[in-house]
Amino acid sequence: MRRLACMMTILVLVRCWEMAEGQTRTDVTQFLNPSVVKFGGLLGYRFQVNERNRLLPMDEDALLSGFRNRPGVQAWIGEHVGKWLHAAVLTWQNTGNQELKAKIERIVSQLIATQEPDGYLGTYDFPTRWTMEVERGWDVWVHKYVLIGLLSYVKGSRSNGQETSNDDELKRKALDASCKAANLILRTFGTGEGQLDLMERSTHVGMASSSILQPMVWLYRLTGDKRYLDFCRYIVWAWEHSPHGPKLLSSLLSHGDVHRTANAKAYEMMSCLVGALELYRTLRDEGKEEEGKALLLASQRAWDDIVENHLYITGGTSLGEFFQPDHHLPNDGAVSETCATVTLLQLTLELFRLTGEAKYMDIAERTVFNHLLAAQHPKGDSWCYFTPLEGQKGYGRGINCCTSSGPRGIALLPTFLYTIDKDGGIRVNLFASSQLDLKELGISIEQETDYPYDGTVMLRLKLNKPKEFSLRLRVPNWCENAEVRVNKEEPLKAGKGYFELKRLWRNGDIVKVELPMMLKVVRGTHTNEGKLALVFGPLILAIDQRFLPSEVRSPKDVTVPSDEKISLEIEQVGSGEALWDGERVFETEVITLAEPRKRFSLTLTDFAHAGSKGNQFAIWLAKPK
Repeated sequence: MRRLACMMTILVLVRCWEMAEGQTRTDVTQFLNPSVVKFGGLLGYRFQVNERNRLLPMDEDALLSGFRNRPGVQAWIGEHVGKWLHAAVLTWQNTGNQELKAKIERIVSQLIATQEPDGYLGTYDFPTRWTMEVERGWDVWVHKYVLIGLLSYVKGSRSNGQETSNDDELKRKALDASCKAANLILRTFGTGEGQLDLMERSTHVGMASSSILQPMVWLYRLTGDKRYLDFCRYIVWAWEHSPHGPKLLSSLLSHGDVHRTANAKAYEMMSCLVGALELYRTLRDEGKEEEGKALLLASQRAWDDIVENHLYITGGTSLGEFFQPDHHLPNDGAVSETCATVTLLQLTLELFRLTGEAKYMDIAERTVFNHLLAAQHPKGDSWCYFTPLEGQKGYGRGINCCTSSGPRGIALLPTFLYTIDKDGGIRVNLFASSQLDLKELGISIEQETDYPYDGTVMLRLKLNKPKEFSLRLRVPNWCENAEVRVNKEEPLKAGKGYFELKRLWRNGDIVKVELPMMLKVVRGTHTNEGKLALVFGPLILAIDQRFLPSEVRSPKDVTVPSDEKISLEIEQVGSGEALWDGERVFETEVITLAEPRKRFSLTLTDFAHAGSKGNQFAIWLAKPK
């Protein structure tokens, strides 16, 4: 009865919000197996070094030591192996790297070997399991990531027939280990006699432990075992009715303010919402959309609030790991934990998959090309825990939550560069030098572009035979006066959002997209009142000490001569100075702030590369007087 009352209360809130915001939609587009996409350019380079310099060299003992020698040296040490497996499986699906595949299989086998007879697959010793002692409370969180890692391996495959009987056997063992671990969770937590309250045995108002919702949904979809679905329902019920619960749905559906929800912990809250969307999709697919509608609407409200009130210009969110009061977005300090950056990307992508709305992919683009790539060192071997918008970046090669999360964000790229709609249409979501090869449909698309540094895109279609379908091209929200031309036909004006070309396509057809890239001056508000930032297409630009003349001490000592008319030239960095072969920089005029003012030509860089050599940088500049 209590669960029924909970759902009825939430449904009332849902219906009230629907009257104001409109109706929900079903999935309109699907992510792709990473194996069907190959890409180059900036994104391809970052993906390559993520595999070569981060995933492949990772110390296997460092990932597994907490399981082999319990307790681990850190309360959440067990999360890293699951994060690594998630990123590594997605990457192997794309590259087919046999060295990486062998490493994945070793780690999966050795992780399974540490499982105890009752199913326990965490890093705590027996007396402190499921407890809230000092530096404890992360046991379920660790199991969450273990399940994500193992189930990523179970679900992961190449589409070129590389799977073997040995692969099938290891996947069977990984699924069996996942079920045993999940069954232990089900026996331990719940409302039955002798069971523990999942919300109470968790940090961050129940959100850390209850984010296990996502892999529990995966496990239900893989096995069909209704016990896992019932446990997901228990989590949603406990959010609202446990005295230790975060009131996640009722808070977001009533006021929609993430800062005022639970304890405002960004990473854990968004992780719960990613799981909530997975559960919504499952309930909807089983004809129970009404039951799960609150999950979708609460996630949409949270996302809207984050984008409107808690998003940096660079697409990152949170300060000191928490959502702050509206528009409190200082440029230095503990800006945008990389775990939060990646989880915001995941939340955004799930909402995009469900709705197909361009606004989600606009934010995904901003996050990827700016805050995600800025957190990753251009060599790919190290990551920032926090990534400020001025000062210095604190790259690190060790293992912590953020250096483990960042590679997952990079590994997701080939899944959503292109997507397939339910009507068979193909979406081009991000522009990047790439190739889409859909062998089963007899369709291949080669994308030639220097995006994000240039807005000209050529799409060359190769088809086994003529085929009618829709090609949907995303015109970014920053772009004005976009044009699309098919072969030698007259160019068509394309408004913001998805521009649809539905026709009978033939082998050799060419689509040319022109996205005019102009320098845009953004005038700061709130925290950045009286400042300005420079934006070129999807890129946020920065003044970097690496390019300053010796007599100018700091990037904050210069600004542009005018906030009205600024010229900009783009050029490739010389091979001896470049951070990677395709690095581009931007030339413009600046003035010093000290009197007498001096005017000189300065090289700017984008946020993704600013500060990469340990130097000072700044995005927001003083407004010229």
